[in-house]
This record gives sequence, structure tokens and C-alpha cells, in this order.
Amino acid sequence: MKQTLEFLETLRNSKEYAAVANVCVPDTTLDVLSYGADETIKPGSLVWVSLRGRKRQMLALVLEVHKNYPDRKLKPAALCETDYVFSKRYLETLNWCANYYMCSLGEALTACWPAELEKYLDNSAKIGSSKWLVASGELHKDVVLTNEQRYAVDILNEMLLGSGFRGALLHGVTGSGKTRVYLELTRKALDLGMKVLILVPEINLTPQTRKRFEDFLGMEIPILHSALGAKQKRETWKKLLTTCQILMGTRSAILAPFEPQLIIIDEEHDSSYKQQDPAPRYNVREMAFHIAHKYGALVVLGSATPCMETYSYAKSENLKLIEMKTRPGGLPLPKVTIVDMKEQRKKQDKDLMLSSVLRDALAKTVSSEKQAIILMNRRGYSTGRICEECGEPLECNDCKVQLVYHKQHGKLMCHYCGRLYPTAILCKCGSGKFVFLGNGIEKAEDEIKEWLPGAKILRLDSDTTGSLGATEKLLRAFRNKEANVLLGTQMVAKGHDFPDVSLVGVLSADIGSAVPDFRASERYFQLLTQVAGRAGRSTENAEVIIQTFCPENPVMQFAIKHNYSGFVNAELAERKEAVYPPFCKIAQIKMQSRDKEKLDAAAKKLVDILKPANHSPLSTLHSPLSILGPVEPFISIAQKMHRLCITVKSADSGILKKSIKNALEKADFKGVDVRVDRDA
Repeated sequence: MKQTLEFLETLRNSKEYAAVANVCVPDTTLDVLSYGADETIKPGSLVWVSLRGRKRQMLALVLEVHKNYPDRKLKPAALCETDYVFSKRYLETLNWCANYYMCSLGEALTACWPAELEKYLDNSAKIGSSKWLVASGELHKDVVLTNEQRYAVDILNEMLLGSGFRGALLHGVTGSGKTRVYLELTRKALDLGMKVLILVPEINLTPQTRKRFEDFLGMEIPILHSALGAKQKRETWKKLLTTCQILMGTRSAILAPFEPQLIIIDEEHDSSYKQQDPAPRYNVREMAFHIAHKYGALVVLGSATPCMETYSYAKSENLKLIEMKTRPGGLPLPKVTIVDMKEQRKKQDKDLMLSSVLRDALAKTVSSEKQAIILMNRRGYSTGRICEECGEPLECNDCKVQLVYHKQHGKLMCHYCGRLYPTAILCKCGSGKFVFLGNGIEKAEDEIKEWLPGAKILRLDSDTTGSLGATEKLLRAFRNKEANVLLGTQMVAKGHDFPDVSLVGVLSADIGSAVPDFRASERYFQLLTQVAGRAGRSTENAEVIIQTFCPENPVMQFAIKHNYSGFVNAELAERKEAVYPPFCKIAQIKMQSRDKEKLDAAAKKLVDILKPANHSPLSTLHSPLSILGPVEPFISIAQKMHRLCITVKSADSGILKKSIKNALEKADFKGVDVRVDRDA
């Protein structure tokens, strides 16, 4: 039970204890710490410990209990007042995560546990399995499966009965009915007594997906994601720690104390499945593969635009490839029209964002009581403020980033640190004369309102969805037809199913096409294909209008023709020539410091350690490692921190990890923050 801090800080000879407990403490960057243990403590137990520098006792996880007494005094660990014990599998997965993603056990555990976990450990109220919502005879009043859906369900049901690792890629065009396949497969798994984990890429997709699963299965499904309120989070964790059979969530749900035999990853291509900061910078797909390989499970990855690695695994038969090429009911994929804005601007006011083609189509959609989605992937009103005297753009004082004018705030904003500046702030040259250039989503909203005063518009971006539940409220309103135009950033392209959307418009479609990242083309193709797929999911004669200054862009041409195979063949050929995933394993070492000289010296030292006898030319892998950099990233200064990046490639995952860990242990990083990002 919980002891006083004074008791936990008492040092005793290690042999006075019944055993020694090796523990891991969250909210730290520490690995294993040793404490004295009594006979009630075992691996997986939760204990209270004292930690130097902390003014309160800390909840810790016991990794190991042994009798190899160290030749020093130890503080005691006190068993937490709960009878819950984390499984051996949970401890092993935690250790694998920290080891593979090269972070401390403390950092890995911080990602796995909610803050103040002790509040979710009250066992006084027992939680049973998920409640049935309707009688079993009322569960399955859905439409008949298509031939493609039936084929996919039969194959996956057969795989479900197997053992060891099983993996499948469900590659279906947008609107092909992949969710129905998930539903049938989940029902089968539950009937067999299996546990099921369903993952979605974004928090705002959980209400839509949860409702479909609950309506089909007739049972409540617990949800786990970072935006849950305290009460909801408590209920989910109480179910997780007792008899939960099914769980739905976003990225972090893969780290929950839940042991599924079926893992479904919907929209598996989405970059949200890759954790950025803080550590561990894990990839959900790789975590799922590890779990399935080690403990046996079926992993189903679904997407209309699979990521290159996943599709490559499927083509090499490491995953079963199941394709769905048509929409139910014979509905065609939407017609795509390209508007060349170079020509269009000769015919209309250059300040207008919407072409006459899109304006007319939008007016027709609104008047016919249908719905439209407009993608404008730039926040704010104007994307830059230019000085009329010196011609320089105004940048954030703390970041090497242009400030964006936000009409909503009436201020200039840095999108990296969030700092706000007065609109009329003087340029560094001292001039107060300036012009705003570039268009953002706020300007598009004003233009649509002026053109169609009767239109009911909802704007979906991070400026309108900052409060808890705001995104769900906006999407629900659009689904209930309280608005006929949904204007948004890339958030609108993520797997939403709105039956009455007959028009999708893409403004400034060239945004994102020239980002200096080897995945840029892939993400650009995925964005265009996914947003186009929101149209015509239940209606014919749907249309997609894409406005661009570069209609000949080959990636765009593949996207407008719904030609995934053509794109992937071209992209894989380029990746192979330059040796990028899936043709190698990759990691980025991201370094930052306020002191540029220290940063440069540390980066040079790190590269010097990595290179000897291991280095190969940039575009080959004849030797174990290929090293690129150090180079400045696209944003070279953020929050007053100078930044450098080193990219390390290898054909062997083990060599990659061992080489980086060895180099990090030898180099001096005092005053320099170093982060390792595997599968970047």
C-alpha cells in the first residue's frame, strides 16, 4: 500500500530485503532502477518508489525480481494498492519498443501509461465485458456483400484460424467497402473468443467508425485516444484492466495493456500512425508486426493508397494481397477535372482563389441540396507578409519561418512555436510598409461566403478544432446536413464517409508537391487520391475539380486517373535507384542546440564515428552503412534551437541500430539534444 515519502526514502542494506526489484519509472529518461522488495512484489507489479529530485512518490512498474543483491544500500519499493499485475507479454513488448526505437524504458513507459495511472486502478467497481446494445437477432441488417467483399471476408476468416504471424493488405479503391469487411471479420473473431484491436488514424474518425461497429456488432466498444475526458479515460482503462474483448483507438492504443489476436489498421498509409515527438518514435505498423510475429496474430492493413513499404511487403508475398477494385452497387469513381490556373488567371481576377469552373460547380451543388468538400491545405488568411522597402518576408524571431496572417486572431502567427505578433509590427529594416501575399483557408472561406451568401459553410482546421470535442461536433453537423460546404485542410481527406457529397474541390493543389523529403511524392499522391475519394460514395455523377499551376505533374496525373499501380511502379523505381525504403532500413538522427558551434562539433564527431569502415557511397549499400549529412533540415531554426539532421541507411536493421547506439555512446552531446527517429 501507499507509504509516506519518508518511509520510501529510507536506505537499508540490500540483504535486509526479501528480494531486489528492478523497476521502470515513467516521466523520466531512465532505464532500470533497483529497489528493495518484499515477498508480495513480482514482475508486472505496480509499486511506489522514491526518486532523487522528485518531491512526491512515483508509481513504477516492476520488470524483474531477483536475489542478486548489490553491494550498496537500497530504498524500499511499496506495493501499490491494486491487485492488477501487468503480463509478461506487456513487459517484453515495452522492452522491445525501447530497444528498437532507441529510447529509455522510462520514455517508453511514459507513452504507454496515462498520466496518474493510479486513478484508474480502483477495483471496487468491477467492469465486465462490453454490453450488448440490441438483441442478437437485430444485429446484421446490412446490405448483401459484394463479390469482392465476400472473397475478402472468406480469405481473412481462413487466415484468422491460422497460427503464428499472419498479415494481409486489403487494397481497395476509396468507397469499395473495406469497413464492411472489417465488420464481418471482427464479428467472426469475437465469436471465436478472440480479442480485437481496431486502429484509426485520427481522433475525429473514431465517432463515425465506432458507431458503424457498434451498430453492426450490437455492443459497446471502448475507445482509447488522447482527447478523451477524464471520465471516459477512466472507464476505458478499467475495462482494459479487467475483461475487455474489443478496443478501438488511435496510434497510442497499440501500446495499451491489451493482447489482441486480430489487429485491424484502417487507412494504414496515414502518417498519423508514426509517432514524432516525444520518444519512443514508434510506427504502429512495425509494432503490430512485432506483436504478431512474437505472439501470433492476424494483422489486416487497409487502404486505397498503401504506403510503399506495405505494398512492397505484399508484392513480395510477406503479406497476403487482397484487392477490391470497384465500389458497391456499381457506382463509378468520381470524374476528375483539372483546372490549369495559369490559363484561368488570364480569364478572371488574379486575386480570386476559386476558378469559374469550381464556383459554378459549387453553386450547382448547393442549389441541388447536395454537399461539397473543399480542400485548402494552408491555415490562416495570407501565408506571408512582405516588406515593401527591402522585399524581405517577416519571420518569427525564434524560428526561421515566415509568419502567417490569421484573420481569426487579427495577428501574425508562427506555425512552429505558436507565437503571435501584431499585424503592423515593423520590419527588421525599420519600415512599416508591407503587403500580404499568398492565400490561406480563411481567405477561401470569405470568398465562398461572398460568392454564395446562402451557403452554410463549416471550416475544419486546427484553428477551429482546438477545444475538446470541437472536431466531432463539426463533422457531426456536416453529416447531419446542417451545412452544405465543408472547407478544410488535409483533415477533410482522412477516411470520412459522407453519403451526400457529390463535389470535391482542391484549391492550390500544388502545395506539398515539392517538399524536400523522399516520401513527398507518396504523400502528395495519397492526399489527392484520398480527398477525391470523399465524393460519390453513395451517389452517381460525382465530380472532383483540382486547381493547379502544374497540371503536367506526373504524380497528379496518376492520382486523377486513380492509377495506383502506375504511381507505385514509378515511385519504387526511383526509390530503388536512390536506395530508400523499402529497399533499405533508415533512421534519422535529429540534433538541436542553442549553440551552433557545439551543434556543428557534435554532429561532425557523430559522423566521424559512424563512417570508418562502415560507410558507402550515397546511392549504394555495398558496405553496412550509408550516411547522409549532417545537413540543415527544411526549418533550420525552431524555438531558438539550431537544427541538423544525419540520415543513416542500411540493408540490415540490426547493423543500423548497433552502429547508431555505439556512436551515441562515444560522442559528447553536452548542450546538444539528440533524437533518433527510426523508419522516419
